[in-house]
Amino acid sequence: MNLNEYAGLDAVSLSAAIKCGDVSASEVTEAAIGLIEKLNPSLNAVVMTNFDNARRRAAEDLPDTPVSGAPFLLKDVNQFSHDMPTTFSCRFFADAKPKPDSALVARWRAAGLVILGKTNTPEFAEDFVCEPTFRGVTLNPWNADLTTGGSSGGAGAAVASGIVPLAHATDLGGSIRIPAACCGVFGLKPTTGLNPVGPYYPEIASGFNSDHVLSRTVRDSAAALDATSGPLSGTRYHITPGVDSFLAALEAAPAGLNIGVCTRTPFGHEVGPAQVKAVEMVAEALSGMGHVLCEYAYPDDLELGEWMETLWVMDVAFELEQHIKETGREPRDDELEALTRFIRRHVAGLSAMDHYRARQNAHEAGLKLMHSMRDLDLVLTPALGSDPIPVGAMDSRTENFNFETWQETGHAFAPFAYICNITGQPAASLPVQLEARGHPCAVQLAGHHRKDHVVLQVAAQLEQEFNWHTYRPPVWAGGGG
Repeated sequence: MNLNEYAGLDAVSLSAAIKCGDVSASEVTEAAIGLIEKLNPSLNAVVMTNFDNARRRAAEDLPDTPVSGAPFLLKDVNQFSHDMPTTFSCRFFADAKPKPDSALVARWRAAGLVILGKTNTPEFAEDFVCEPTFRGVTLNPWNADLTTGGSSGGAGAAVASGIVPLAHATDLGGSIRIPAACCGVFGLKPTTGLNPVGPYYPEIASGFNSDHVLSRTVRDSAAALDATSGPLSGTRYHITPGVDSFLAALEAAPAGLNIGVCTRTPFGHEVGPAQVKAVEMVAEALSGMGHVLCEYAYPDDLELGEWMETLWVMDVAFELEQHIKETGREPRDDELEALTRFIRRHVAGLSAMDHYRARQNAHEAGLKLMHSMRDLDLVLTPALGSDPIPVGAMDSRTENFNFETWQETGHAFAPFAYICNITGQPAASLPVQLEARGHPCAVQLAGHHRKDHVVLQVAAQLEQEFNWHTYRPPVWAGGGG
């Protein structure tokens, strides 16, 4: 299997080729390893490798699933694996030891995905960009001067460049959808709780977080969700899938859905012209498919504010305190970035009532927003507020860091993402190329709880229209971009 053949196939196609004997899982694994060695020096997407274990796994009898034998990468945060440490992209955790597999990792292994290593992320996955001090900036395969987006920037670059067909990503405030938008790939944030985060955590980011994958095709995302969705025994979140199979649900082509269209942010601001154009193109395509479109506006009384940050910073402080207990020492200043140090101070000044009020504010905002969608099946918006910002445009690392500036810049860049974490609803970023071979723009589709299959079905319809699985960045596995 040459690199061009490998890179042109998604996970479902690779698995099918392995099953029918056209290629072996070991050959597919070697192709992915070769691409990491070839492209990663220019991208810095993969920060940890485990090639020996991957080769052993590929040589074993693999299960009969739609993605079995496909190469895969974990993100270096949230999930634990028995054969690699989880360092949260933080120098203070450089000597962390592996832990037994998290439930999600165990389910990926059981599905036959071959895990090759781990991808880059900002420290504690806490930034809108992927520029950690610990392991350096991940570069965008479309344009090295522009961000890959955060926090799953390493996964975004690895998938967009063709290194792997799909990769683990997390999303507590847009960290699946922002990199998907910046890197021109597909990214679904599932309904909160549909994929487990345990057994190490009861919830992540006060329940805002959803782990899943970035992929180049919708069906890979659906097949991966089939492998992982469903509750974990002993945990309080028992969200079940809305269909028997997300992959099988793609065979249906829904028509006549009511879809609200909005190009103003939840804060009431305008977005860039490319973002408006992408929404207009997608809206026209949806109308041609028989869907009913109408104007939508976010409620003006959501009262979004600093309380949103209170709900995810607690996890960072907790993880630090746990590691301080394990190591018996405080982190040095050079082992934590400026934002992380700010978070420690900020959390120390919060009361239990501050945290409770923030949770109550999130609950009330979620009720208002979902009530505003009561007559709609989906809401279509831009994925970002602007084109991908330049590398270095946000500073969460140095002594020049200012929290208010960082917060304003981030929410202006990605204003449509966080609200779907507050509500817990499924939402996906879909790439749209506005000009031939140009850097893709992106739109977001947001749906109702446990209606992930509806988001996937409409995304699959749009994939046929826009053919984004054929988008090729200048840094591409098959060569030639």
